[in-house]
Amino acid sequence: MMTSIEQAKQTTRNLRLQSKAEVFKLWTHRCLGRIHNAQITEQRKSWMVYDIVRNQYGAAIADQVA
Repeated sequence: MMTSIEQAKQTTRNLRLQSKAEVFKLWTHRCLGRIHNAQITEQRKSWMVYDIVRNQYGAAIADQVA
């Protein structure tokens, strides 16, 4: 069975392989909710990956892997 850190590392790797548009779509859904006015051009992919991992696994793990 994988630990949370291993799962977070795998999630981070998978997100980094996706396009910025795919990550943005997931980020807006998981981190912003339904109502937002974020624009993809204003975001950095690495920050969105960090936010998604932090949302799913917590800040301590995100700081280690993302």
